Amino acid sequence: MKIYAAIHISNGKSVNPNDLHYSQNSIITKDPVKLALHWQEMGASMLHLIDLDAASMGYPVNEETVRDILDAVSIPVQYGGGLRTIKDIDDYLQMGVSRVIISTQAVQDPKFMKEAVGIFGADKVLIGIDADRGMAVSNEREKISNFNVITLAKQAELSGIRSVVYTDVVCAKEVRGPHLDDVREFIEKTHMNVIISGGIASLSDIRDIQKLNADGVIIGAALYTNKINLSEAVSLYERGV
Repeated sequence: MKIYAAIHISNGKSVNPNDLHYSQNSIITKDPVKLALHWQEMGASMLHLIDLDAASMGYPVNEETVRDILDAVSIPVQYGGGLRTIKDIDDYLQMGVSRVIISTQAVQDPKFMKEAVGIFGADKVLIGIDADRGMAVSNEREKISNFNVITLAKQAELSGIRSVVYTDVVCAKEVRGPHLDDVREFIEKTHMNVIISGGIASLSDIRDIQKLNADGVIIGAALYTNKINLSEAVSLYERGV
């Protein structure tokens, strides 16, 4: 199971995504490049990079910061945030990201998923599904859609999508561990590679998710509060050492 280190960017800085105002206290570091290199040195084999400003505005914003990170690290980077057009996806893949995550646009225009996969391939395009009590949410996790998360996932499968980032937004805010029953149901009822995000707070959370046959787990806040040591997590649950 792959372990992803998450970096969330706003105004060129790495921030806590749970602080909606991105105040001074929410800034993790003003140098996301140094942070990316740190996680690479700690054993990360892939970074999960989200442009929060782009997700809010609906178009890419922090391209320069993303490009600087890509130039600095040697490990793959998956990117999400503000990708609403085919050109947006193409620009970021050309920039050097390994694959992109479509979230809001997948909910608002399901045909977009099929078009993107047809052009770029299923290994380059993932769907991001943010869940709130079983329903998919969009627009910075503020708007609840009419889609049940499993219905949306199955629709993505029919569009050719093979991988999904599943995030429980309630757990993400609390960072007290995932809702394992919901994770289990989602994995069992879909046929995609499922990457779990949201609320991962301990090594035991990672162990429990691995037992559910998830393809990967994304760790964010727990890394920055020292609840999880990335090197230890990678050693135990990705490399199996």
